[in-house]
Amino acid sequence: MSRSKLTILFSVVISVIFLDFFLFRYSFWLLPNESSWGADYFYNFLHEFKTFEKISKQKFRVLVIGSSVTGYSINPKDLEKELRKVTGKDLDIIFLSYAGMPPLDAYLMKDQFLSLSPDLIVYPVNFVDWRLYRAYVLDPKNGKNETAEESKLILDALDFRDAPQSKIIFPLESLLEFWDLIGLEKSAEYLAASIFGSYRYKEIYWKISTSLYEHRFGRNTSFREYNGVDIPEKVTFRGWTGKVFSFQPKPYMARKGFYIQVVEEVLKDGKFILELENFSHTVKQTFEFKSPGWKKILLDPRFLDPGEKDHWIRAEVSNTWIPYFAGPEHKDWARDILGVRLQQIFGKEDDLSLLDRRPVREERLEDLRFLGMSDKEYEEYFYFRLLTDLKKRPGLQYIQVLADSKKKIAKEKFRPILHFRYMKKLISFFKEKDLPFLLINNPENPVSLSWYGDSEWYKEHLSYLKEISGGGDNFVDLSRDLPSTDFWDFHHLTYEGTHKMNSKYASLISKFVE
Repeated sequence: MSRSKLTILFSVVISVIFLDFFLFRYSFWLLPNESSWGADYFYNFLHEFKTFEKISKQKFRVLVIGSSVTGYSINPKDLEKELRKVTGKDLDIIFLSYAGMPPLDAYLMKDQFLSLSPDLIVYPVNFVDWRLYRAYVLDPKNGKNETAEESKLILDALDFRDAPQSKIIFPLESLLEFWDLIGLEKSAEYLAASIFGSYRYKEIYWKISTSLYEHRFGRNTSFREYNGVDIPEKVTFRGWTGKVFSFQPKPYMARKGFYIQVVEEVLKDGKFILELENFSHTVKQTFEFKSPGWKKILLDPRFLDPGEKDHWIRAEVSNTWIPYFAGPEHKDWARDILGVRLQQIFGKEDDLSLLDRRPVREERLEDLRFLGMSDKEYEEYFYFRLLTDLKKRPGLQYIQVLADSKKKIAKEKFRPILHFRYMKKLISFFKEKDLPFLLINNPENPVSLSWYGDSEWYKEHLSYLKEISGGGDNFVDLSRDLPSTDFWDFHHLTYEGTHKMNSKYASLISKFVE
């Protein structure tokens, strides 16, 4: 090949690498984070990491890591406030969590965690984090964690379909740790993800970019999770209201209007009526609809009268619907009484800067389902919500697998396989760095804990966690600290459950604060 051709080829390669770096590793992360709390866990995880990576440490820094068990248990801002009360000091809480983070993942990210200069690592865990159910899934007939082949479990843990994070968040670390096990093809994929951000971040890049475009130029009617203003009566995670809801009017609502979604289930009488009224009863507006879909609401400008004392609007719908009795499109095993659906960023379109913040969990209607229920009422709803008609609900079949695995593991002997072993390696790594590590066996729903909580396996697994953590203040078992009504399912806390745990987490963390 001639010198000129080599020069051209070299220039093209350098240009591609530079463009890839500029678009996917630099510019993309300068965009405002307008993602909601649970809309994209991997993006929020990386954004939080990259944010604190640039900030020099000024305070005692607590790094909280973990799966959705952690995500549903700790609200960083609330924990900071509670710690201020307990210690009298301002602390930094860095919250790095995504759904499905097991100890293997945490170990592969250990150097990234260390680069943030934490003074304490906090890691809440639960049964689901050990991924013990995978032994039964891979071998339904004879599978046991007592005898499972660890290499097969590792390959399963690195499967992109079930664990895309190994390619998105730590591809090079996965390659270096498992190159001799994963084969040439997967090694090449990890290498490509390590070099090219376009390959590594392509899924979240287009998802986040599309979301930003929708916020500015779209109707904001296509979304996974509500990210609008707080509604006093609360909405669901998907943005559905109850029969009555209230909100503060914004100028854009009268200028260009906003949208609500009407479902066919509320049109049983042939029409659906939405009534708006200000709190002083001086302005009223009524809308009538006879077909389902997203409907434009153009607010009466009088609602924005600056002379109004109580600048709020009360909205009431004529008909409601219940997901369990809905048609196929909206069918769900829930008994919530719902009204209309609000746009994703309802109430924030006049000031999009309100979206650019650390995503935080907010209270939703689902969090209120179990308030006031007796244990018997809760258990009936628990089985109805999670373990009924699973053949018709393929997305929840893993819940049954998880339930079965707890009952199976109760008959086995404890064996510290895979994720237990990597938890030990993770703790040992930080011990060598003289970095304190607080391991928490997190609260579990008494209903599911009853299936295996009194077994020898459970007792031995607690002993193992205490041993590898060093015991004392480094390990605590909180598994029985909350009633069933504080749980969504087996291990995810409701908002009220999170609120109750705040003081307990703060008390445990305060023991390490200098």
